[in-house]
Amino acid sequence: MKKLLFIFLLLSLLLTACGPEKAPEPVEAPPEASQPEETPPAPPEAPAGPEEETPPALPPLEGTPLTEEEIAQANQAFSVYGTDNERALELACFFTSFYEDVTELDFEEFLRYYFVENTDLEDEDTEEFQALAALPGFPFDKESLETWGNRPSGLPVPVHRISKAAVDRTLETYAGITTADLKNTDSILYLSDYDSYYNFTSDYGPGWFEAVEGAREGDTVRLRSEPGGETVRELTLREEGGRWLIQSFTSTPTGDG
Repeated sequence: MKKLLFIFLLLSLLLTACGPEKAPEPVEAPPEASQPEETPPAPPEAPAGPEEETPPALPPLEGTPLTEEEIAQANQAFSVYGTDNERALELACFFTSFYEDVTELDFEEFLRYYFVENTDLEDEDTEEFQALAALPGFPFDKESLETWGNRPSGLPVPVHRISKAAVDRTLETYAGITTADLKNTDSILYLSDYDSYYNFTSDYGPGWFEAVEGAREGDTVRLRSEPGGETVRELTLREEGGRWLIQSFTSTPTGDG
């Protein structure tokens, strides 16, 4: 039953010599006492430099190992490629930065590919666009805006409007927090009159995570990826109120480099 609950909740929710001349007759010198050859002193040893620290190998996951079926089900929930799974697209936002505590995630990166209730500003949204352009941190200067006609469609990238209410729901659903709990939202463009965040993403590169092993210990589940280079990604979930909530997403040296 615990296994089914875990799967259901995950789904709901890383080297020249010159020519010879006649030599004079040698004169015999009186014999001298032989002197022992002196041994040249050994050169001083170079001072030892600091030893490079090798990161410790990751300890094995503690607890009851997850089955291959549970790992596969989790990865299906996390996969954003070749699927129209909106839940996976939301979860992918949690994999765009690394954090020991979910409240410390990089919010700018979180929003970069957030597509829930995400709409583009149109040219008729004149007042909203002007208010956005007046915010500190708006990436285009006045001269550029005039060149592009002072309208959203003139910009070289789309202007995305992201509902704050939708972001709060996503954070609450998968991590049990809201934007009010985030440690740093200073760099984010936000208009309170429209209760929306804004960005200018023109490409597509969501976060990703694929587990190869996992274990449950008490109310905590840890999932690990295949090592990528010299690091491994680890996702930690905690069961709370009948839900599995994201606690951390880290990248740790494996010690194999």
